[in-house]
Amino acid sequence: MCTGHPLTAGLRAYCAAFGAPAAVAAVVTLSTAIASSPLRAQAPAPTDPAAAAADAAKQLDLGEQWFRSACLECHAVGSLANADFRLKWGGRSAFDLFELIRSTMPEHEPGSLSVGTYASIVAYLMKVNGMPVGTSAVPSDSSGLALIRLAFPAASPAASALSPAASPAALRGTPR
Repeated sequence: MCTGHPLTAGLRAYCAAFGAPAAVAAVVTLSTAIASSPLRAQAPAPTDPAAAAADAAKQLDLGEQWFRSACLECHAVGSLANADFRLKWGGRSAFDLFELIRSTMPEHEPGSLSVGTYASIVAYLMKVNGMPVGTSAVPSDSSGLALIRLAFPAASPAASALSPAASPAALRGTPR
């Protein structure tokens, strides 16, 4: 049974050592274990509205901390909370922004942050560009992010949170 089948080298070795019946039993056991185990990309969203709102607020706080500690090194204060940013990203999905940030930043280590951290930075950028804060955290999975359309107001009062008058040294902090 093991000869003539397109088996991987590992399974062929298993067949040689233990025989075909043991190899079949191992594959069936592994398949059953995989099929019965819950696989999740992220933790389920809280069902309690107050807990969901607290998660959203926590995500924004973390996004701001990470932005100030990881992004201000290269990006001028206020450069990502202005009319140019809103014009460029308005109408696109949150996934588009997430993917650009994840695949290109930080400059010397793209993709080095967790997906949750990148989602927190996206949530923060959405907020400082005038999008209303949601009742739950911005998701970190591609399908959830793709459902969010970036719809910014013409002028953002939240952009003043990153005013050019603020000193970059004073704004930097260490993420918790």
